[in-house]
Amino acid sequence: MPKENTPNSLKENFLVIVDESPEFLAALKYACKNAKKNKMGIILLYVIELENFRHWKGVETIMRKEQDDKAKEIIAEYIDMIDKTYNLKVKSILKKGEIIDILIEVLKNKRYKITNLVLGLAMENQESNKIIGSMTSSLRKKLTLPIIIVPGNLE
Repeated sequence: MPKENTPNSLKENFLVIVDESPEFLAALKYACKNAKKNKMGIILLYVIELENFRHWKGVETIMRKEQDDKAKEIIAEYIDMIDKTYNLKVKSILKKGEIIDILIEVLKNKRYKITNLVLGLAMENQESNKIIGSMTSSLRKKLTLPIIIVPGNLE
């Protein structure tokens, strides 16, 4: 079955940051439903935050390879789910670094045509709301797009 949205017909994308939290799934479902309704695409961003293992180079190399493999596997699962459930065009971005810095870099890149950032709000574990806190504070002044915050318990 052909895709409803071909790459040439897509002008805009929703960006969703991939992690393994329940609130991510709520944000993803929201973004997919709205992308389908508005004939937009989805971009999945997975950021591998770098840890400092300088004195254990062999361990660092193994851990980074495992992180890369895990990230690619998780992204592939969600791309498959989005394809089967919503029949949408999906792009993925895998980057390494500090999540807030990477997020701002991706959002400022005009090539991705991101018009909405969709974030899931943790209802219980406030620590996972780090991105929301950063994006709604002074960093917000650096952005020129809507941030959609989806409650993690949204069905």
